[in-house]
Amino acid sequence: MNFKTYQETKLEHNENLKQTIVEAAAILLQEHGPEAVTIRKVAEKMECSTKIIYNLFNKKDGLIKLLYLEGCKLLAESFRSIDKQENLQEYLCSLCEAYWDFSYNYPSYYQLMFGGAFSEFKLEEESIDATNTALQQFTEVIKGAIEAGTISEKDPLEVVRVIWASLHGVIHLYLAGHIESLETAKSLYDKSVANLIQTYVSSSS
Repeated sequence: MNFKTYQETKLEHNENLKQTIVEAAAILLQEHGPEAVTIRKVAEKMECSTKIIYNLFNKKDGLIKLLYLEGCKLLAESFRSIDKQENLQEYLCSLCEAYWDFSYNYPSYYQLMFGGAFSEFKLEEESIDATNTALQQFTEVIKGAIEAGTISEKDPLEVVRVIWASLHGVIHLYLAGHIESLETAKSLYDKSVANLIQTYVSSSS
């Protein structure tokens, strides 16, 4: 018999309830954007009092943090959907394409994680670790290329950050409305990817 004490049962119930509330907040985020994610609107979605949500998450930051972690899982899944390829340049292009797809398919998550959609939310160690885990596949590819001498740089993390920052710039400009056309944004993104990869790979020749 799998016996559970009252405290264990209560804890399990609370964790299940928290997960359901996060799912409700995720629906609001995806359907209506970051501005829709308020304690009041989440409570309305759950048909419960705001007090219940405050008791479980302490404050809005606690809820946003779990949404951030959920976004990291989605980003990691986007990268994991890319099969390993022997050609380094093609592999990196595919991973960069997965990053674009994540921003396109989950724009509200992207703005939450990388666009400052919640100015009051501050990254903590757990959130930073989750981001690094999401980018791990990309980092491992760069690390392997450096070890093989295909890329002459010494710090794989620095290479990842340079590529990431450059690609984020295009995406952020598009999401912020500075690039009106999706086609133009994607064309700029693809050119940035090609130029960055060519620079790093050619530098080892």
